[in-house]
Amino acid sequence: MTALPAPSAPAPPAPVPAPKPRAPPCAPGDEFELHFIGELECGWDFPGLEVDDGLFVDYSCEAGMDWLPIARKEGFVGQTQTCYADAHGVYVFNHPIDFHYIADSVASWPQLHLQVFKLDAAGRVETLAYGSMTLPNACGHREVTVRTWRPLQRNVLEEARTVSSTSGADGALPASRAEVLHGEVRSKMVTKTSGSILVALDTIFRNAGKHQILTG
Repeated sequence: MTALPAPSAPAPPAPVPAPKPRAPPCAPGDEFELHFIGELECGWDFPGLEVDDGLFVDYSCEAGMDWLPIARKEGFVGQTQTCYADAHGVYVFNHPIDFHYIADSVASWPQLHLQVFKLDAAGRVETLAYGSMTLPNACGHREVTVRTWRPLQRNVLEEARTVSSTSGADGALPASRAEVLHGEVRSKMVTKTSGSILVALDTIFRNAGKHQILTG
């Protein structure tokens, strides 16, 4: 009796190619390092605030895919304490911020994103404004005023309610906060200027010369 041939083994799957890196890696110790140390100092001139309303700020640092954050996550996404206006109508935070990155490319330089909230006497929280700034690209100390904005409402009645602080409506964003504050989405929105946040930062570079980055 003739023996049947053994079934052939299935062909192994083709290997999946490894994804290509976004930028060529630097030699160990030659990476460009960027460190921002400072504070969210204060805020003022936000419409719709009563004397007994508190103010606080949600902040994040956003950068491109080639930037590696070197810190705990809390250093890049955080929130200030709730502050109340002084005799001059200024809300003083003096909240420390600390952002530290290593990068193989300087594309998509880090940005600071802000969302300003108010806390009223009844314990309700409402969004007052949004703001963003590109973090300094030169070494040294800087004090920068971030001028914030808010989306306009769909009709005059909603807008009047928001300004008079009788409604929690703050205008829905058409995309995520990060996408809007990067600027491309916001250019298609109708917005209105709001208050200001003062940010103080010291910027430190390491290995900037090896990457042809100006340090002055």
